[in-house]
Amino acid sequence: MSTTQPGVLDGVRIVEFAQNAAIPHCGRLLAGLGADVIKVEPPAGDAMRMIAPVTDRESMAFAMINPGKRSIVVDLTKPNSHAVIDALFAWAEVALVAFKPPDLVRYGIDWDHARAINPSLIHLTHTSLGPDGPDADQGGYDVLVQGRSGLGWMMNRSGGIGKAPQPTRPAVNDFGTGFVASFAVMAALRHRDQTGEGQRIDTSLLGTAMSLATPTSVSFERQADSIGELDEELAALRLAGSSFDDQRTHYEQRVIPAAGAFRLYFRHYQTSDGLISVAGMSPGLFAKLHKATGIDPPPTKDANAPEFQATVQAMEDRFASRTSAEWLADLKLAGYPSGPYNMPHEAVVDPQVIANDYVVELNHPDIGRYVTSAMPFQMEKSRAEVRDTSPKFGAHTRQVMEEVGLPADTIAMLIDDETLIDESTRES
Repeated sequence: MSTTQPGVLDGVRIVEFAQNAAIPHCGRLLAGLGADVIKVEPPAGDAMRMIAPVTDRESMAFAMINPGKRSIVVDLTKPNSHAVIDALFAWAEVALVAFKPPDLVRYGIDWDHARAINPSLIHLTHTSLGPDGPDADQGGYDVLVQGRSGLGWMMNRSGGIGKAPQPTRPAVNDFGTGFVASFAVMAALRHRDQTGEGQRIDTSLLGTAMSLATPTSVSFERQADSIGELDEELAALRLAGSSFDDQRTHYEQRVIPAAGAFRLYFRHYQTSDGLISVAGMSPGLFAKLHKATGIDPPPTKDANAPEFQATVQAMEDRFASRTSAEWLADLKLAGYPSGPYNMPHEAVVDPQVIANDYVVELNHPDIGRYVTSAMPFQMEKSRAEVRDTSPKFGAHTRQVMEEVGLPADTIAMLIDDETLIDESTRES
């Protein structure tokens, strides 16, 4: 839904030194609020451009994560790149930087260097595991923090006995970090407007994962005897060859007070022709589900009890006896929250999604027409929208260098020695 309203970040200059998903997603959201986001790519291009490319350096993965930005190409390994970096830091109001800590200093994109150039700069430094600790210098991806944070234990399923749990997709911590980082940047901009001061922001995949996992992980009493009992029980299950799914179920039932509800009232059900989702978390709603299905409530709240498990099986059998459309009509009439369990291609044409403009159709010069997610919120008096497609590789190098104030002869020299790559100079 296009609008002529101003964006709250109109005129805010952001430089993005980041690849893949987490911080580029942050840049995407800020661009949707009007910011001018300059994506700095290496000569090989953002790694996302190489995931199932449609054409040279153009892929759907990149297009989905980077709409509304401008692209410049800088070889940070070249000695002359420091002149470009310094000019970008002096020009920008926000820098989004996602590199391993040793590389920050190596390439001159660290906070200390940036602050010396521009004290009012907001410098977001993103790492995989946080800026401190024994593994601070280690790179990493979403799957690593799914495992390390405990979040994977709560989300992952194995698919069978003897099989290891498999990562949840999409990369929840990458995209979650995009939201976290955007929130932090907006807060820092507020601080700068009040005080004139820039500051460093630290985000990490592990920090995001812990924020998502902690509400569940700390619900279990942190008593030595309780933890010891749980560890012994899980060890026995592993020794007996129990599947990861069985271990996870046992953990849920011991740790999460509402574990029984997740087995019965807050889950997905197989119908005769597909899947539906149901979600109720109060006794009043529970009663509505039992009335709609004709299945009596379990005689106990103990999810381990045979009587509770028998109720779960009866509910599953009942849902499997009719179509999704029939059940969704009855559940809506009963007032029980429910909805279709969509595959991704079904979700983008869901009437509820369409009615709220949660997706947008774009027309990329190389990729063609495609549908991607729109901004996840709208504002009454400000623009929040996907403004344009993803940028072509290096399409804005010369233009941005002129805007940051580098002389024309300097730009020509930097292009000539391949510190900069301007798309117009490349062979098509």
